Amino acid sequence: MKKLALLLTTLLLALGLVYPGGAGQAAAAAAPAYKEIATFVEGNLLISPVKSVLVNGSAYVPVKLAGQIPGFTVAADATGVTLTGSKGSTKLNKDNSILYKNTNYVAFKTLLKLGAIDGKYASSAIALFVWSTEDGKNKSNSMLYAISKLPGTMGIVLGKKVYLYGHPGSHWVKSVQYVDDNNQNFVMQNEAGAEWVLDLNDFVDNTMYYSENIDYLKYYYNGLTVWTRNAMITDSPFKNFEKATIANFRSNPVNGNLEMIIRRANGQEIPVEIDPTAGDYGDYVEDILYFKNPQTTFKISDKMWSAIREERAVSGMTITELLLSWGDPDEVYDGYVVYGNQYVYFINDKVFSIVNL
Repeated sequence: MKKLALLLTTLLLALGLVYPGGAGQAAAAAAPAYKEIATFVEGNLLISPVKSVLVNGSAYVPVKLAGQIPGFTVAADATGVTLTGSKGSTKLNKDNSILYKNTNYVAFKTLLKLGAIDGKYASSAIALFVWSTEDGKNKSNSMLYAISKLPGTMGIVLGKKVYLYGHPGSHWVKSVQYVDDNNQNFVMQNEAGAEWVLDLNDFVDNTMYYSENIDYLKYYYNGLTVWTRNAMITDSPFKNFEKATIANFRSNPVNGNLEMIIRRANGQEIPVEIDPTAGDYGDYVEDILYFKNPQTTFKISDKMWSAIREERAVSGMTITELLLSWGDPDEVYDGYVVYGNQYVYFINDKVFSIVNL
């Protein structure tokens, strides 16, 4: 469960703030902040491409979703959009609605006035809970209690579309099942609409990620020239510090794992799995790749560069050149380092001898 709680800080930002365009810096600073949130009605997730939003702390519900709340109807004509609940009707206007991403939203407080409903926004889940019956209230409160038992910020995955290592395709996190003080499960729904239960205690060796993670990585890295660092790539198919290009990022269609696609000079594309335990996927990408030619950066001679490319350690190498060739040593001592059963000795900060024991 601990690894499952590793969520990108950039993910939170991607889920959180979107600023509409304005005229100049002053206008941008004054613009409202939009945070997309999940919507639960009677304890059930409303799965939709459009989501409710918080705007400067106030909740707004897409009109398309408002029509799915019990007791409400939506009608549109040449004069505008009318919402009707058990307590009355109103037309959308600038005081009770907003336009966000070309979609009409109605203020949640307006819905509370029009219909026999109640609800609350749960910041721990970044979700709005709405109910009209005692059963719906009990289901919502039961889920909120289960969320409160989750470690760290894990509650924010509720109501989100996610990808999981070890599970192909995308999945919606529909609810949290409270088992006992130490155990909770996520109820998931896959692309085909089938529900399944994710046992968090059995999921300790995997993690989940979002489309925002993939979009973030694509935005910053797609198309960049890189040099592959074999010491950091498990079972690397590349020549050490081979020049290549980051082509793409994806969820592997077979196992769901997050991958970076690296294109070699000959056009061959190689998938490299991103470590699921990495706290920041961007940091992991930058750990296994160089974004500047190391030979030029470190002023390495052609002779030493040839040895580095072949992952050999030779006499006369600087410490930097050895690290580029073999990676970090297993042990470090005064005057020598150890790689497995190989001892590398230095004189004047250059490799003097390599002894196999």
